[in-house]
Amino acid sequence: MKIFAQRNIPAFRLNLDMFNKYQFMWRGDEFEIEDCVGHVCRSSDIDAMAFYKGLLSIDEYLDIDDEYSETKWLKSWMNNLYYCLVRYGAQRNQIRLWHPGDFTCSKPWQMTVAKEFFEVPEFTIHWGFSLKSKQVIAKPLTCRPLETNGEMLYAKIVDRAQLDPKYPWFTQEIADGDRDATILYVNGHVHCYQFATPRGELIDWRITQGTEVNKWKPWDAGKDFENRIDAYMKKMNLKFGRLDFIIGGKEPQFLEVNPVGQFGWLDDEKLTLHNEVADAILDVSTTIKI
Repeated sequence: MKIFAQRNIPAFRLNLDMFNKYQFMWRGDEFEIEDCVGHVCRSSDIDAMAFYKGLLSIDEYLDIDDEYSETKWLKSWMNNLYYCLVRYGAQRNQIRLWHPGDFTCSKPWQMTVAKEFFEVPEFTIHWGFSLKSKQVIAKPLTCRPLETNGEMLYAKIVDRAQLDPKYPWFTQEIADGDRDATILYVNGHVHCYQFATPRGELIDWRITQGTEVNKWKPWDAGKDFENRIDAYMKKMNLKFGRLDFIIGGKEPQFLEVNPVGQFGWLDDEKLTLHNEVADAILDVSTTIKI
């Protein structure tokens, strides 16, 4: 929002998890929203809409007054409003850069397409089967924490024979390499970074977020690799994404692409990446067709 303000471009942010901080009115084909400081957004004034992680999960914290008791019902209600706004923007070709929702980029699909461009460790989605003993990486297919203790499940090396077959699992061959790499893709621009230190015992770098250990540096991956990133993202019909790899082996090993991946910690003091994202939102070529 600050970047748009610096450019004197009117912009409005709607946080559905704080819905009660706004006034909202939708009549017929038009709507109007006013925030807590008096900024007003009218549908007739909208030229572009960007939906970044708009859906509320069951576990989402609602920053609302204690007077609201039916929080799960409210989350479902707001998610349906989200889809109404998505449809409104799609009908007018106003949605830019991000696909609303992650359904366009399932793990099996993104990894199948990735095999055309990169080395991809084999994966298995399974339950109900007892598999032979083998060291693999177990990863979650959901971002929800565990209900019993509220902890998040991160990638971990396990013996797949020890996994409880009554639960669903996503497991993957251990990638060849010793260092994490992440690539930010913004409308044809490719930015490559590598973790500052080798993996060692660290299997999932996300557990270092918010600590001094979470340090990244630019990675010169070469023009051929950058071209393959661009070709892959075009094949996936994605204008934006953060792609994760393991490097240090013979070839970079593709792990996944997050179509709404966070990137703030990779940016410099000039906010080069954030400005690039702002440019992409304003570019009609990033219009998302639904």
